[in-house]
Amino acid sequence: MFASRHQGIIRLFFILQQLGVLALLWTIYPLVNWLRFDWELSMGPYREAGLLLFAAALVEIFSRDPESRAMSGLSRRRLASISHRQTLFALVSILGTMVMLKDDSLSRVFLVTFFLCYFIWIYWTNQYGFRLLHQFLYKTGAKGNSGAVLIGKPDDVGRFCTDADSPKTPGTDILGYIPDPAGVEGGALSLSIPQLGEFADIRRVCEETRARVLLLLGLRDRPDVVSPVKQVSGELGLRTMWIEDVDTHYGKDSHPFYSGRFSVVSHIREPLEDPTNRAIKRCFDLVFSTLGIMALLPPLVVYVKAVQMMFARGPLFYRQQRTGRNGEVFEILKFRSMYFCEKDEFEQARPGDSRVYPGARLLRRLSIDEFPQLINVFRGDMSVVGPRPHPIPLDERLSKENPVYRMRHLSKPGITGLAQSRGWRGETKSGRQLANRTRLDLFYIKKWSLGFDIRIIFETIPQFIKPPKTAV
Repeated sequence: MFASRHQGIIRLFFILQQLGVLALLWTIYPLVNWLRFDWELSMGPYREAGLLLFAAALVEIFSRDPESRAMSGLSRRRLASISHRQTLFALVSILGTMVMLKDDSLSRVFLVTFFLCYFIWIYWTNQYGFRLLHQFLYKTGAKGNSGAVLIGKPDDVGRFCTDADSPKTPGTDILGYIPDPAGVEGGALSLSIPQLGEFADIRRVCEETRARVLLLLGLRDRPDVVSPVKQVSGELGLRTMWIEDVDTHYGKDSHPFYSGRFSVVSHIREPLEDPTNRAIKRCFDLVFSTLGIMALLPPLVVYVKAVQMMFARGPLFYRQQRTGRNGEVFEILKFRSMYFCEKDEFEQARPGDSRVYPGARLLRRLSIDEFPQLINVFRGDMSVVGPRPHPIPLDERLSKENPVYRMRHLSKPGITGLAQSRGWRGETKSGRQLANRTRLDLFYIKKWSLGFDIRIIFETIPQFIKPPKTAV
């Protein structure tokens, strides 16, 4: 019942959203054609653009994880991320086709106007439209709604009734609750719904209230509850649904999904484990690293080599073993900024380090020595954005100081990261510095999106121009 209704709302919302996009297209096209081009624009390319936009929307929604596809109970930040993703797919579908076919038949004025309105429409419908559609279709107290009785601990009942993220049960009106028959006292003393009776009275309660739905809160592993409920449901023709408060039991970062007949809960959300997201990130890395290698590395190589020839002869690059994704070791490349030494014993750089040769302090302070890592990105060892990789001895030490430090290795390391864009650079001297860096790195892993990557890159630029005092 609820699954079918929920899926139906998702499909209807998608159709209405795309109809709105088509309405925008066929409103803006004639207006631009009339006001700007005096009806000289041909209709054919704009008709094809409408088909491309619909195809891009289909690809986007089917490649989205099921939880985000549902739209229900998502935070504003996550809904905004979905809006950015939808707009990006639409942009790539139109602009990519124009570039590949060398087609300039679409007016630039139209494109700018349309995509501005497109984003506003997508953002508004994602933030408010889905909720308004849900409320319109299944109003509380509407004719045809089914009365529902909650069964669970008072604490769970209270959370279900007051938590904005609680699951929506379309087409039901909550009549009241029956407490857990185990007799466990809850802390929710003032509930907004009445207690209808005890569990032993479940048949009488359902008959008297004319309930049509039973909602069990976190009682799936209770045979003393499941068996009587199934019996009463069968005899009275009631619908039954088990609701699990996953965040309370497994933590806020948990990620539930179904595999066959099993319910699986992962303890952390990882958008980059979605093959589509990984492909998007890899394409971005390849484009960014290729452009960087072609445009930036040649002049930097000439400049750095000249400085090295003057002050510290030796190899151009410094190579070191670092820890990458899933703990795999790779060789990182940097412009050598210290005097060359055959013995490569690890010692973390510190302010005023005598090993840094004249002229190299500027390289390090402005992070110019990190640019050869574009080659690591091109090879696939690293990403443009991700947790910064550390030398293996430092990794070992920091993992002993912070219990969740190794969780950073769930993602590819990056040239820059969320921690670096917020100014956390240089030597890790205190537990507070380590905790903040790790917290930001894990936040990035859980909340990744292409828009987030681009934002971090732009936030990193001021760190190059005006580095923090901790940069050495």
